[in-house]
Amino acid sequence: MTEINNAKLLQQTPRRCPSSTFWLVVRQENRQMKVLMVGCSGEQALPVFSGQGEAEMFVWLEDAFEHDWRARETSSGELVSILFGPCAGVGRVALDPSPEMVRINAVSLVSVTRERFISWILDSPCSVSLGVNSRHHARRLVRSL
Repeated sequence: MTEINNAKLLQQTPRRCPSSTFWLVVRQENRQMKVLMVGCSGEQALPVFSGQGEAEMFVWLEDAFEHDWRARETSSGELVSILFGPCAGVGRVALDPSPEMVRINAVSLVSVTRERFISWILDSPCSVSLGVNSRHHARRLVRSL
């Protein structure tokens, strides 16, 4: 009986929806956008910020303005495309990391695997739905890229 109640509770628990927009740290290089990546336990991590202020503070504290890095808003869909395109080799996504975390190699404390982050966006009950099987269709479409 307890297992059934727990299953019902899990189904009723609201899931946190990902934001429709995120912020990345980018710069223009040879007319192409280059996305900042940081080290994370021997892998590359993509720092993703929940707001413009967080991203700009990261750039400011890292003195990265001198190297033309800037905060750039991106949609969740574009972020998934970036993770399957130019950042396909990234192993983790770091959520709102601080420059201090980068300096002391603690980015793993605020990171998830790339696959888990993408699943979080695609499986969100808040994602745009085109029909009953839209999430499964979106997953097939993204995987084929």
